This record gives sequence, structure tokens and C-alpha cells, in this order.
Amino acid sequence: MTDPDGKTLPAENAPPRRPRRLWWRILLAVPATALIVLVWLGGCVGIMFGSLSPGVHSLLWLAGMISVEFFVLAALFGWKLCLATSGAAALFCAAVFGTLEAHRYFTVTRYRQIRDRIDWYAYRPFAPQSRVVRVAADPALRMAGTAPNMSAAFALYPLCAGTVQALYSEQDFDRTGIDASGSDVIYDRLLKGEVDLIFGLPPSEQQKKAAEELGLKFEITPFAREAFVFFVNRRNPVTGLTCDQIRGIYSGRITRWEETGSGSGPIRPFQRNRGSGSQTMLQRIMGATPLMPPIKEDRLGGMGGIINDVADYRNHVGALGFSFRFFASEMFRNDDIRLLALDGVAPTRENIRSGRYPFITDCCVVTVKPRDENVRKIVDFLRSPAGCEMIEKTGYTPLALPEAGK
Repeated sequence: MTDPDGKTLPAENAPPRRPRRLWWRILLAVPATALIVLVWLGGCVGIMFGSLSPGVHSLLWLAGMISVEFFVLAALFGWKLCLATSGAAALFCAAVFGTLEAHRYFTVTRYRQIRDRIDWYAYRPFAPQSRVVRVAADPALRMAGTAPNMSAAFALYPLCAGTVQALYSEQDFDRTGIDASGSDVIYDRLLKGEVDLIFGLPPSEQQKKAAEELGLKFEITPFAREAFVFFVNRRNPVTGLTCDQIRGIYSGRITRWEETGSGSGPIRPFQRNRGSGSQTMLQRIMGATPLMPPIKEDRLGGMGGIINDVADYRNHVGALGFSFRFFASEMFRNDDIRLLALDGVAPTRENIRSGRYPFITDCCVVTVKPRDENVRKIVDFLRSPAGCEMIEKTGYTPLALPEAGK
């Protein structure tokens, strides 16, 4: 400290320092913090309804918290402390979550889910470039009055769409519409009365129990057969398994490809959510043998929550998946997977028709209330020569082949 003449004054003669006041800093911090929190909450709302991975989701939440901390510390204690603490926290979070996201990409994200590549719009009825099979149905089977509302399991959507195109008018389709979803969803809609009928696989024991609790009874009409298939990545040398090996893998008894006599490395056996048609079929195959816990994966749920749910199939080299033949080989339609033979029998349509392939299921029309005239027309169409032709040309195996020349 110096005097007006430039001489240094002793410390005891220096004028007292003004006490540091915090009240004005606090007054400044309150509106600044409120503004940052509002901006942060707005960003969180966007994150909640976005399709970000859980790692990025968490990183953005932490970035918001660091932003709030940064401005509060700056307002209260100055920029030096603020930069030191917030900068260190930001670098630490970026390093941790950057590593997690890199690991997630190389182990999960880069292997696309099978359903990601399916063009559902390609099977829309009445569309100019639709892949739905067109057949000439008996005019007597055309819809009269109110057309039924229908829903279909994902794998049976092309058959449902073909039926609509054969029997409905375009105006009927616009009024009622059809949709595709998992078997658990379409059975739930049927039991709630939201649809008049569904195209699906036979109900599971859980779905039968749900109907009984509501005082309802399923009326099931099979019209086609389909193979339940298992598949691997094309780079996996495995071409077939035995039925006993399938049960061994999904019970956890067999964990490496070497134990099957072909391939190498750990087996990653994917499953589906409980109540889905394919998971129900797997449970029937397993019989009394208990299933191992499924592979799970973090995903974003409603309102941005992170849910640890059953992972959809991802095409790792060591992955083993299952589905229905048409869904896996036609709707997915790529060269990245190989369907496996079971007990030496390939899942061809000839082997399905003859019954040689071991895992075959029925494709059914399912209702729970008395069938009106239009619902009966749909059932009659699916069993008619035109309906069998539509089923055959779509890629399924009808219960009765269409007669020649019809």
C-alpha cells in the first residue's frame, strides 16, 4: 500500500478493506439460475421424446447440471473457482460418457436391429407399388355394410393386407384401416374390443387366461402354416443345429459354439418380450426346460426414463436369433443372416408342407365375439382357392393348395 507521494505505508496504516458483500451476488445468481434451469428443463423435454441413446441422454442431463453450477459459482465466488471446478467436472463427465458411448457403439449400436430394415409401407393395400399379392376373389365374398376392423401380428401383416385388398373397397380400407404389432398387443386389442378380428398365431396360455378372466372365449380358425426358424450371422460357419442343442442353448447349458460341433466363440442367444408370438413359440419348444434370462439392453421409455428391457436381435457374429420364416427371409430380405437347418431339415416350403421341419405353427384368424357375415366372409376367403393362391404367392403355406386352373 502506498501514500499519495508514492511511499509504501506499513500494513497497520493501510485503510481497512471493505467487507465482501454477497447479497448482490446472490440476487444476481437467483435470476441467472432460474433462467438456466428453465432452458435446461426445455431441453430435457426434448430429450424425453427423442430417440437418443441412454448414454447421450444422461450426458445431456449432466451437462445441464454443470451449466447451472457454472453460473451459480461464477455469481457467488468469481470466475476462477468456477472455471476450476466446472471445467474439471465437465472434462471428467465427457471422458466417462465418451468412453461409454464408444463402447456401446462398437458392441451394440452398429449391429442394427432386424426390424429396422423392414419397409412396412411396401405392404400397404391399394398403394400403386404395393408388394401385396392381388387375386380375383369371389364377388360374393366382398364386404357388405360395415367392414371389420383388423389387426395383424408383424409376421402376418402381408396376409392381412392381401385379404383387405381382395375383399374391401379402398373407401372401406380408409375408414377402418389395419395395423401390425406384436402378438401381445393385438391380443390385448382384441380382448378390449378395439378390433373385430386378428391375424395371429395361436394364443399363449397367458392370453387364454386373460380371456377367461373377462368371460371371453377365443374362436380360432387356422388357414396357413409357417415355420419357426433360427438364424445366425452370415459370417458364422454354423449351418444347422439339433433341436436338443436349441434347448441347451436357451436353457444356458450350451454357451459356446464349439459345443455345437461348429463355429467358435460365445453364443449370444437373443429372445423376445414375453407374450410375443415368437417368444410363445420358443416356450412351447422348450417344454418343461426352463428358459435362461434374456439378454437385456437399456432403452428410453416414456417421458425419457431409462428401461432395462429385453434386447431385440442384433446381428453379432456370435448371435443366435429366431423368428418366422417369411418375416426373416422375405420381409427382412437381406444377405446378412442365414437360416439354420434343424435336425438336418431346412425350413423350406416343401418341408413345411410335408411336416418334416420340426417347428411349424398355424397362422389363424382369431375372434372373441359372435362372427357376423363379413367376418365369416374373411374366413371363407382364406380357405377358398383365391385365398390359398394369395397365401401361396405371398410366401406362406396354405392348409389346402389352390386347385389347378382356379
